[in-house]
Amino acid sequence: MKSLTLLFLVLSLHAFGQKSNIKFGKVTEEELTLTECAFYPEANSMVLGEFGTLNFMYNNDKGWSYNLVVHRRIKVFNKLDKDIANIKLRVYDPLKGNSKEEIGAIKAFTYNLVDGKIEKTKLTNSEEYTTRINDYRMETSFAMPDVREGSVFEYQYTLSSDLISTLSAWHFQDDLPVEISEFRYTIPEFFKYTVSQVGSFVVLDRKEENVNETFTYRWESVGAGGNVERGTGSLPSVSVHTTQTGHNLLPLQDEPFMNNKPNVPARLEFQLMSIHMPNRPIKMVAGNYEDFNKNIMDWTSFGKTLNNGNFAKDKISTLSEDPTTRAKEIYTWLANHFSHNDVFGFTSDRVGRSAFNDGQGSVADINLTLVAVYREAGLEAYPVILSTRGHGIPHPIYPNYEDYNYVIAAVKTPEGTVLTDGASKLPFGMLPTRCLNNRGWMATENGGSWIDLKNDASHSITVISQFDFEEEKLNSQYSVKMDGYAETEAHSNVKSGGQEHYNESITSHFSEWEMDSLKIDTETGFNLNFAVAKDIDDNATVYLQPISYGMVTENPFKREERLTPVDFPYQINRRVIVKIAVPEGFSAELPESTIVTLPNNGGKFIYSINQIGSNIQIMSMFKLNQLDFSPDEYPYLKQFYQLVAEKNNEIIVLKKS
Repeated sequence: MKSLTLLFLVLSLHAFGQKSNIKFGKVTEEELTLTECAFYPEANSMVLGEFGTLNFMYNNDKGWSYNLVVHRRIKVFNKLDKDIANIKLRVYDPLKGNSKEEIGAIKAFTYNLVDGKIEKTKLTNSEEYTTRINDYRMETSFAMPDVREGSVFEYQYTLSSDLISTLSAWHFQDDLPVEISEFRYTIPEFFKYTVSQVGSFVVLDRKEENVNETFTYRWESVGAGGNVERGTGSLPSVSVHTTQTGHNLLPLQDEPFMNNKPNVPARLEFQLMSIHMPNRPIKMVAGNYEDFNKNIMDWTSFGKTLNNGNFAKDKISTLSEDPTTRAKEIYTWLANHFSHNDVFGFTSDRVGRSAFNDGQGSVADINLTLVAVYREAGLEAYPVILSTRGHGIPHPIYPNYEDYNYVIAAVKTPEGTVLTDGASKLPFGMLPTRCLNNRGWMATENGGSWIDLKNDASHSITVISQFDFEEEKLNSQYSVKMDGYAETEAHSNVKSGGQEHYNESITSHFSEWEMDSLKIDTETGFNLNFAVAKDIDDNATVYLQPISYGMVTENPFKREERLTPVDFPYQINRRVIVKIAVPEGFSAELPESTIVTLPNNGGKFIYSINQIGSNIQIMSMFKLNQLDFSPDEYPYLKQFYQLVAEKNNEIIVLKKS
């Protein structure tokens, strides 16, 4: 009986792929004299073409792997965009483990039209740099040579990877407009992938065909006499070759309340579901959160650290017996003790006494220690791993360790589950804004579950103002109270920019007024008290805009359409109460009261105004309940904000009777 060791070598028996007019090294004079992007004229640069070709192979040492050859060509128009010629290619290359990605076979040229002739400048090997970014990522970088206005430059590289469970995603969209983006991939019949088009919706041309590939393997066997026999064999595959192409793709642009830019570009993602080699049973590959949870709870740098809280026994003996108070005291003690070193992540080898004695550490050092001390104190507590805002949204079905870059501590109290972050020094139960990103995975010994990270998060401002007329002067007194994330953001702004700079930001709302006696009270939260005044003509008509601060007075949503979701980190509450004492001898022309609502109780705006005798009272109340809006819901949100802003900008006219 032969014992086979399959060492596959791929022999391609076909030529595939849609032919393109763009060939590496063949830049035309037409490209060099191009002055603007036809479908996005305001662009300073554009991608003339980007092409990817992915093929499988078998490496003698590593097993199955794939190569992805990428070619990009970029045109520079009237000015050089920042960093456009600085190329950075990041790959997964962990310090521990055998699986990794590598960048190789780089070639790059810049082309300029000089005196009617095309000049070509080559990137040299000495201009390529490789840097380790962290324990998991390497970066290859290079600066394209001699790039100037009118240049065309292109580069090509090969990504080699043995991470076949999730093939490299292909992005059709870029920060620049893209004339053509084409991805060609050939999957052997042994592998079954789900291929998902995700991110912004774009129309793609898709072509698919079966192609014949032959994989040659070497085998060896040991006979009864100890003789080693070796030979080769062939393994045919009816592989599927697919080409997907996008044309005239608009650039990605920052928009108000656009979170998780990595999730925005139109792209293809690949998840390996199963492997079926000849004469062998089907092997299911796609992971699930049950297995993922079991794995991380078995890690010595994660789940096995959660019993390292015994160093805190003496402190725990002094704490309250009430569970909620006990949890608050532990949180306050550790949050005040630790200094965060600005390192994210969800694993640590220093949890417990080591991190505590050091007094500073990463998010994982601090918050896994926090979970361990909660547990040591007899409280039910678990780590919650998450992806911070801007880092992306973890896949809801197929877990990927790299989707997560942060960990917080969840503790159970009689009032419910409280999420805490000892690295932030925020009040007990309040997460930093960076953590308010969809859902987190609460890892437990019994399987784990999703938990909402935005639950009960709110940003609230209440403003009370009183307008009075005194001879030829209009005076107004303001009292402002900030709660929730409005309070924490105000504290942060004062701390980072200084009180003088913060005072200037308040004064900017009253450009036509003279500011007086601005006071900030932080004894019980964050409260402002200030007065403003301006001169008026006692005999003239007075135009008064009563709402100048604390309310929506400008619509942040300018575009008619939006391709990306709107993602608010928290509920928004605004309440402005205005009292106006109408001077004797004046009559008032008032705006109308109104109510505006979003569908499905997503938001509500109430503007109420009335006059009793010489006193006018206005209440403007804005409440946004819904935090996530799809592109289809965007028109309703835009109109809602527009109506709110217009109403809050309406004026009161006071006329001499």
